[in-house]
Amino acid sequence: GEPVNQTLLRWKFEKEPVSSAIPAVWDTSQAGLFLPFVHPNHSGSYSCFEGSRVLRSHRLIVEEPPQIPDFTCFRRSLAKDILCEWKTFSPVLPRTKATLWMQRSVWNVTEQLCRYYSRSRKFFCRVRGLNNEEHELLLVSVCVANLAGTARSHKSFHTDILLKPDPPANVQVHPVEREPHKLHVTWKNPSSWGPRHYYLQFQLRYRVKNSKTFSEVHLNHGLTSYTIVDAIQNSPHIIQVRGREEFDHGNWSEWSRENVGIPWSGGWPCDAWISSLKTFLLLLPPPHLGGSRPGRGPLVPGPTILLTGVLWHSRYRKKWGLLPFGEMKGTPKPPSYALAPMSPEPPMSASPLLSPPTSPFSESSIDSPRTPDQGPFDVSNADYFLLPK
Repeated sequence: GEPVNQTLLRWKFEKEPVSSAIPAVWDTSQAGLFLPFVHPNHSGSYSCFEGSRVLRSHRLIVEEPPQIPDFTCFRRSLAKDILCEWKTFSPVLPRTKATLWMQRSVWNVTEQLCRYYSRSRKFFCRVRGLNNEEHELLLVSVCVANLAGTARSHKSFHTDILLKPDPPANVQVHPVEREPHKLHVTWKNPSSWGPRHYYLQFQLRYRVKNSKTFSEVHLNHGLTSYTIVDAIQNSPHIIQVRGREEFDHGNWSEWSRENVGIPWSGGWPCDAWISSLKTFLLLLPPPHLGGSRPGRGPLVPGPTILLTGVLWHSRYRKKWGLLPFGEMKGTPKPPSYALAPMSPEPPMSASPLLSPPTSPFSESSIDSPRTPDQGPFDVSNADYFLLPK
């Protein structure tokens, strides 16, 4: 044919000039292209152009021999199939195939195709057809093949050892009301565990957030809650749970994700009232001993007198049958006494704050109405609180 003008030749890789896409060396004598270094991402279509005319086109496939599959097998529950998986350290092209063979006896060999997930860079193989209750030895072989070669590996497993549940689900931590050293933890079986007639036992571990030492608790099968009783007050705690088959078959699951809980630290509803009552009791004068009672005790501050009267009145109103306005019920009962108000006249310096006491058993105190200027009760003397029943 006609001689080719070498100066007009151009090589392109996926419609881009080769010189800008990958390093290359021209072979001008043969209108060829030499690639000294290639990688899997150099796979694609190479075309030689003379001007706008395509002289030749080649498709190049670059692959590395597959890695030996370092696989592991596990089972999420006794009711689930066995899964085998391994991770690759380089991208896998679509033409790569992986196959698993499982041998249960000399004549019982099954073959399963494996699937590759590019996001996790993992191969997964599913082994079907096992009875839930059988415990036997399995011989497993995996073969990976591509255009550059093949790779194999062989392992043996006992079905009892392959069991590994998923971590417990929905782990929650709650404070216990009015218990500053307790935390209540709840969780659920993982959804992959399957039927309820297969049980899990659990381990719970916890630590203070700033500590690296865990405390562990082992729980019998069927329990899905636990109350921590030695938590540190006002401190955040890290709690995790894991599970295992109830009869110790297989392995422990991974620990659940970390959950944080803080013990209860709220105030008591009646703390303020108790504090006020303690303050009031401290203000009361001490009782007089020895049987003698002075006619007039020391002056008591006004707020203390008022609070004493309120407490004393509410304590004995029902007992003596007082109506809301101080009237007596039909059946006569022991009398009650009211505090005498302080008279504005004469001045405090000229008259005592309270009237002299009268006997609580005199006839006038029962039959005669009391007037505001008569104070039969001396609140400065604690003996008046000791009334006969």
